[in-house]
Amino acid sequence: MKKTFLFIAIIACCTVAPSYAQQNIRYVDAAELLMIGKAKVTDTLYHRISASDTRAMPDAIKRLAKRSAGIAILFETNSTSIRAKWKLHEEVYRANMTPAAHSGLDLYCLRNGKWQFIRVALPDKGNSQLQVIVERMDSTLKQFMLYLPLYNTVDSLQIGIDNNAIIRSPATPAIDTSKRVVIYGSSIVQGASASRPGMAYPAILQRQFGYDFINLGFSGSAKMEPALAEYLATVRADCFVLDCIPNPTPQQIEERSYPFIKYLLTHRPEVPIIIVETVFRENAHWDQRLGERVRAQNKAIRQTWEQLKKEGYKNIYYVESSLLTGNDHEATIDGVHLTDLGFSRMAAALQPVIKKALQKK
Repeated sequence: MKKTFLFIAIIACCTVAPSYAQQNIRYVDAAELLMIGKAKVTDTLYHRISASDTRAMPDAIKRLAKRSAGIAILFETNSTSIRAKWKLHEEVYRANMTPAAHSGLDLYCLRNGKWQFIRVALPDKGNSQLQVIVERMDSTLKQFMLYLPLYNTVDSLQIGIDNNAIIRSPATPAIDTSKRVVIYGSSIVQGASASRPGMAYPAILQRQFGYDFINLGFSGSAKMEPALAEYLATVRADCFVLDCIPNPTPQQIEERSYPFIKYLLTHRPEVPIIIVETVFRENAHWDQRLGERVRAQNKAIRQTWEQLKKEGYKNIYYVESSLLTGNDHEATIDGVHLTDLGFSRMAAALQPVIKKALQKK
């Protein structure tokens, strides 16, 4: 009888403890905090582009514009713990990406003037997610940045803190949203295949510069359609980075790149443009036909750049593929999409060019 009573008491303690812990946590809608990484205000909060702006764009862009790649929440709190509740629009499987990257959250803290990674909130099965990200911190006021998923749509997001803690948008944000670099490109820009959202190269550059970097990467797309040029020309930017050569064919690059870039130069002459060659696919060193295609892609975009330079445009920069990911052939997960190593190298290659372009603006 005593053993039975003791067993019931233990079970009761175990069931009460979690509910007590939850009672000491309150959740705040992330919409009340500072959101960065968006080109414009959108009709749906965590979408990158509004449906009204994608009407003339390809169907793939309409779908991918709903993904939250590059969006982050800035906040400061003195809470000793941080949790997250988020609802995903769908379950995602991508063979070349981690669940943390395509559907998880990625938390950083500002420490001694630099952003330091804390931990990811890993997604579980299903759409509704609840995770403890960090516990047992000290209660000093700190600034945090929470990156949203790269390849999923977030329908809602709440941040959990100690019940008696404060949480608010930072009084002095460590990301200067008055400075904006807009990066347009393919799956590599969107973030495949970083281990987590904060390791996509636009996010790395964002932390290095302390500026707002806008991720307009569209997997399998970014083929320089006129509707995208028209949209980009309406986005507030201090620099455009065009990393959009991986997916269009050489013929498409020949036909589209000149009018696409010329449109931006004409409508936004004050904004410098950085053109980035496609990374050289690893199997293209062995597959002769693929190798010819990649070389033809880069040749076509270089010809466009040279033509624009001949026409007198000076506010335009060019980055060759040989500078992007190193020469040890170890920067990708599948021969195309970059690992954290590849993204770190790409950020290092682009950083001085972006710095130069912004200084001359």
